[in-house]
Amino acid sequence: MIIYNKLWLNNKTVVDHLKADPIAGHITKEEFTKIRAAYPVGFYIPGLLVSAGLFILTCIIAMVAIGLLSLMTAATHIIESPGWPIFLGVICYVILELLTKDKHYFHSGVDNALLYYSAGLLGGGLLWIISKSNITTGDNLLSAIVICLLCIYLTLRFADVVTAAVAAVSAFASVYFFWAMMGTIGLATMPFVMMIAAAAMYYTFNKLNHLYYINCISIIKILSLITLYAAGNYYVVNSLNNILNHLDDSHIYVPYGFIFWIWTMLLPVAYVVLGLKKKNTMLLRTGLILAGASVVTFRNYYHLLPIEVMLTLSGLILLAASYITIKRLKTPLNGITFAPPEQAGTPESLNLEGLIIGQAASHLAPAAPGPSSPFGGGSGGGSGSSDSF
Repeated sequence: MIIYNKLWLNNKTVVDHLKADPIAGHITKEEFTKIRAAYPVGFYIPGLLVSAGLFILTCIIAMVAIGLLSLMTAATHIIESPGWPIFLGVICYVILELLTKDKHYFHSGVDNALLYYSAGLLGGGLLWIISKSNITTGDNLLSAIVICLLCIYLTLRFADVVTAAVAAVSAFASVYFFWAMMGTIGLATMPFVMMIAAAAMYYTFNKLNHLYYINCISIIKILSLITLYAAGNYYVVNSLNNILNHLDDSHIYVPYGFIFWIWTMLLPVAYVVLGLKKKNTMLLRTGLILAGASVVTFRNYYHLLPIEVMLTLSGLILLAASYITIKRLKTPLNGITFAPPEQAGTPESLNLEGLIIGQAASHLAPAAPGPSSPFGGGSGGGSGSSDSF
């Protein structure tokens, strides 16, 4: 399904895993050079600045080309139909496929721009068709499902994190619009349904560990954790309740609000605790960020202190906690350390390095055999010298 050369993808994973090891001293630069030679990667992968420049340039070229085509066909009024953006999207997608296969682009900026252009044109054309169909019920649900399916295909084909994120968001939107069709009961239980959907998505993708889609899986898991928190955040629930019931922002009462306050304040703590227990940096960092969101939510409803005093106290507490934590974790505690990953040197990474080095060395030509002793060869009793000495 994926368009990229799978052997090169495997080789790229090996090389990327070992990039920091020569600096950390796990392997020498010569060994890393031999590994790169034994695991070649034929993709075109420019640097960040070059990729950004190619992305912008490709967007400009695509915009000009689409504008010229639209002007040339304006007299036929074909651009007034949803088939026109779909037609342009198909052209962009065909060019994307051809360039990726022929030039071996791998998230180089050119293929990213064409991917997003084709996705936008195809998705826009399909949504245009749905809007012109005059569907009275379920049009939002159908639109979310169409975008979700389109982005799932593009993610499986190109392993792009942006399309993966859009696919996850549209999947959650599909659940929301579907459950909203249940009427009053659906709207009343919406937070709990979204919690279940987010937890189920995180659990499902947490079981997946596909090498080619590891970044896509990570972004979906992060969005699932954020959605799980947002579905029970008191501010989100209160705002949604006011919108659905046509109330103004001064209305701050939510039925069974204590449940959502508990969820708002304790879920980030649970993320942090689980992150430390399972040594999962994703859970840990997400929990720390959402802890700030919990403080902001609490401050939005309860003004215990002036904002400048609260910010100063919060900063002092965070600095003190960071200092104590860093000082304590300079010596590893239960497998948790302040040292960067390349200095931690886990046994798993060392075993993998040894295996890779051994496999890389097996590709090299054997050294020429040398003499077993540096002496001998003389015939004149010269302790190794020849008789002509």
